[in-house]
Amino acid sequence: MSAREMKRKARAFVLLSVELGKEEEVMEKLLKIGEVKEVHMITGEKDLIVVLETEREIVVPSSKKITELISRRIANINGVQNTETIIPTHSKTKWPEQI
Repeated sequence: MSAREMKRKARAFVLLSVELGKEEEVMEKLLKIGEVKEVHMITGEKDLIVVLETEREIVVPSSKKITELISRRIANINGVQNTETIIPTHSKTKWPEQI
C-alpha cells in the first residue's frame, strides 16, 4: 500500500478479551469481516489484536465508522468479552507496497 493509499484509509487497532478456549473461533469469525485486515493472538491482559481498515469519508467521521463497526459486529461475536480500541492520529510504515 502506498503512502497515498494509506491517507485514504482509516486504521484502528482493537484489543480483545476472549473467553478461554474461544480464541481460534473468534479469530475465524473476525476474518470474515471485510474491514478486518489482520488478527493476532497476543500475550498479556488481552487475547487478540485486530487491525481494522476502512475508507475515509467526508460525511461520516472515521472514528464514528470504526466505533459502529466494533459495537455492531465485533463486540457481538460469541466469545468476545471486552474491546479496547486504539485509533492512530498519524501513521508511517515501512511495509512494502505489495505485502
